[in-house]
Amino acid sequence: MYARRLAPLLAARGHRVWLAAQEGSWIAKATQGEIPLFPTSFSRWPLSEVDRVAAFCRQEGIQIFHSHLTRASNFGALLKMRHGIHSIAHLHANHPQLHTWFHDRVLAVSKDTLRRHRYYLAGLGKKGAVLVNFVDPKQFHPTEGRGDTLRALLQVSPTTPVVVVMGRICSRKGQDLAVKAWPDVLRTHPEARLVLIGQGSLSDNLLHTRGVSMLGHRDDISELLAHATICLVPSRDEPFGLAAIEAMACNVPVIASEVSGLADIVAGGAGASYPAGNTQAMSRILIELLSDGQARASLAGAGLQRAQTTYSPSVHLAELERHYAEVLGLA
Repeated sequence: MYARRLAPLLAARGHRVWLAAQEGSWIAKATQGEIPLFPTSFSRWPLSEVDRVAAFCRQEGIQIFHSHLTRASNFGALLKMRHGIHSIAHLHANHPQLHTWFHDRVLAVSKDTLRRHRYYLAGLGKKGAVLVNFVDPKQFHPTEGRGDTLRALLQVSPTTPVVVVMGRICSRKGQDLAVKAWPDVLRTHPEARLVLIGQGSLSDNLLHTRGVSMLGHRDDISELLAHATICLVPSRDEPFGLAAIEAMACNVPVIASEVSGLADIVAGGAGASYPAGNTQAMSRILIELLSDGQARASLAGAGLQRAQTTYSPSVHLAELERHYAEVLGLA
């Protein structure tokens, strides 16, 4: 998703950008007509595919291979070692990867992600830097009079409190923890709804919890999120937390677990936090904020300001271009 949002913005700033991806992949389809595709499977063995991509880079004058997933980053490391093509690996996950030793630069989405890689991979040193994600204000912004599509979809009244959790349903994202905490919330706010947006399903014992709705994958997340009462990010581990800054940009207050990059996002009053995995603390802070509209407005205002400054595309792109220039020896 980061690469899908980044590529057109770089092109709009005058850079020549190609998307290296598999034909038929979702990102290839999503950027069709916007960014030229160079099809590759990122197959490293035998080395013929590495050599083919390197030849294309030389032919088109491509100076930097900027990778985002482990398979692509391993491929980028080989491009650099075998053909001298500049390589930048972007770390969107916390688990350390050996390929990080071989790039010109390694960018991490949070301080914690970079710290973990430096701890486990001695020698990363000055090659590593933090570059936090950005949010698109054209897509994610306050409601500004838009109709309440969220409550219309849920078929509830305009005053119903709705807590939204976004992301693929899995253990790392912690949706099961939110559902386990929800009965405590209902004791104080029986009309409130917990809404899970994202692919996947809950275990059978949680599937029919009262007051919980599952909307599955949605293409209109920004429209729905803007009308949430609270955005909850209950992750057990989170290198960054894109859902949190998207909610902030929509002027929606954020409650997040104190893990990795999430802790940095909500620090200083931009959101509320609780100890990761603690469902009692989660339900307690949900109850407090659902009962206090002024506190919600204060958190939302602080979060919106941070989204518009720290997580703006212009700030992100300027910092990324600085890394590009340094890798190319232009700075």
